Amino acid sequence: MAIPYPEESAHTDTAKAGPITARSIILGLLTAAGIALYGNAGEMVLHIGSLVKSNFPVSLILVFTIWIMINMAIARVAPRRTLSSTELMVIFGMTWVAGMMPGVGWMGYLIGCLPAPHFFATPENRWAELILDELPAWAFPEPVPEIMDRFYFGLHRGESVPWGGWVMPVWWWFSACVAMTGVAFCVTAIFHRQWADAERLTYPLVNFPVDMTEGFNEGHSIPTICKRPMFWLGFGWTAGIILWNIIPFFHPEVPRITLFDSVNTKAMTVARNFPPVYLRVLPLVIGLGYLCRLDLLFSFWFFGLLAVVKVGVMNRTGFTVGLQGQPSRGSEIINLESHGAMTVLVVWSIWMARRHLADVWRKAWAGGDEGGPVSYRTVLVGFVVCAGYICGFFMAAGMTLTTALMQMALMFIAYFTAAKYIAASGFGYLVPVGGKGGWWIKAVMGTAPMSARNLTALELLNSSAFYGAGRLQGVQTIPHHLKALETVKQGRGWVGGTVFLAFAVGFTVCAAAIIYFCYTHSALFLRSWTLWQGPHGIFGRMATSLGEADRTVFDPQKLGIWLLGAGEAGLLALLRTWFSWWPLHPLGLAFQYTTGPRYYALSILMVWTAKLLIVRYGGPRLYERAKPFFYGTVVGYCMGIGIAQVVDIIWFPGSGHGFHNY
Repeated sequence: MAIPYPEESAHTDTAKAGPITARSIILGLLTAAGIALYGNAGEMVLHIGSLVKSNFPVSLILVFTIWIMINMAIARVAPRRTLSSTELMVIFGMTWVAGMMPGVGWMGYLIGCLPAPHFFATPENRWAELILDELPAWAFPEPVPEIMDRFYFGLHRGESVPWGGWVMPVWWWFSACVAMTGVAFCVTAIFHRQWADAERLTYPLVNFPVDMTEGFNEGHSIPTICKRPMFWLGFGWTAGIILWNIIPFFHPEVPRITLFDSVNTKAMTVARNFPPVYLRVLPLVIGLGYLCRLDLLFSFWFFGLLAVVKVGVMNRTGFTVGLQGQPSRGSEIINLESHGAMTVLVVWSIWMARRHLADVWRKAWAGGDEGGPVSYRTVLVGFVVCAGYICGFFMAAGMTLTTALMQMALMFIAYFTAAKYIAASGFGYLVPVGGKGGWWIKAVMGTAPMSARNLTALELLNSSAFYGAGRLQGVQTIPHHLKALETVKQGRGWVGGTVFLAFAVGFTVCAAAIIYFCYTHSALFLRSWTLWQGPHGIFGRMATSLGEADRTVFDPQKLGIWLLGAGEAGLLALLRTWFSWWPLHPLGLAFQYTTGPRYYALSILMVWTAKLLIVRYGGPRLYERAKPFFYGTVVGYCMGIGIAQVVDIIWFPGSGHGFHNY
């Protein structure tokens, strides 16, 4: 007998109570600027750790919880000035966009990479010989001592930050990344009605903040969920563990509770040559995973553990795929299989939306208002303009037209899959297989036909410097933002505007803060991965690719593995169509060896087991009654981390303890 999915019929109503107001936009911009500044200062100067480890970061939940507390105080003191759910969701969406950027989220890599190739070039690494002449000069600051040396060693007495040398390079990167966000917004706007109405995606990451604000619109000063004892039970066990672990800061004889420690301490070796199995317990995965469908949870941990077995067997047996001299081993073989599956998910999604896409085209041609935040005619034109600009940027960076178009297609596959299925599952640790897809071009198509400049551009634009890496920059936010505000009538045109405003403010504040910190504190002494190891890794890989004596060629064997993964995903999709009880989703195969299923298999298994028992024996009623416990688990964990960071700032500035990690 099939297990019912109460989450499909659970509360999914979004903010309806009021318009998008000027004050919500202003507060959203101020919050976006604040989270950008604090994120960079905390990671680089105060060394209290980064809160941007997933596509639904701790920093977002922490800041939004603080806003709920502020609104509770406003409701007590001045009830008429209480923020509505709509206003809170505007702040939530804008904070999410800017909150993904600080430090290791993205901007640390971008700013850290711009002066690095000139400053760190040595005869030993051959960067000057292999790289410098191939890089687009307009995308990097001028290599003069006033810009380069002062960035890494700090300003001399009486000198000021040379802002003028950074304006144009940063502008060009910003323009291309805004165009990327434009493409993401336009694609999401095109598919939104298909996803929300026809496919009925559940948008768990919208339900969470909406449920957390329930009650404000009815005039209550305390959200309804905060009145539930189960919420405080969930809050207590996670916040309690973190607060207990603050005590050893001052009294080392008190033992720590290591339950939430990072994957570095939670690895278990199964057998020789097998990848480690991680026993990481992460409250975010447990709490938000409760909102995820049972079949998706099962598929994540099943395929994740199966991938460990497959890689281990291939490592033990020495199995490889590829032409002579360019073999792929265990992990890359699995990635090829997964990428084929991910591509099928995109093709399948477009096929299911074929009638909707035809309707979009008809409405765009006829014109008029379709009820969305932007007309279909506008989003189609916007898509063409933004995609054209991105293609031009790629070519200006050194790519040929063929490589640029192939790269754009692979990026579309990566971002489309992640954005849609984060909206479907609520699992914030979905990372596209192989990032933006440049590895696929090198592995399958080969590098022999590429010029040095073409290959350099491919490496540069696939690095963390351009639009981040595994952590998406606004792409995953937009489907949730449109869902949360889809019923807004007054101020509807600002739904899209708030995304771009938050992106611009977050980018500007992050760039300015990092540049300022590097010149005033010395980039070499900030001890940030993004300013030292990150650039060395990016340009080191670039030099290795350019310095290879034997370039790779088109590899039909690797293409065969990719097609095998595509066929497996297609079969799983058909089985789910034919048999309603079929438990395996192709999404699990597509992300089988990525960060989420690998690191958090135990947490996924825990929440899957708990939810299965709750649904089987308690049905929808018990599912709803238990939900506050899982919400409290998430909020308690994030608030505990926030308190720990305040303790670090006050008593341990510059030597924080970094509570949250992978």
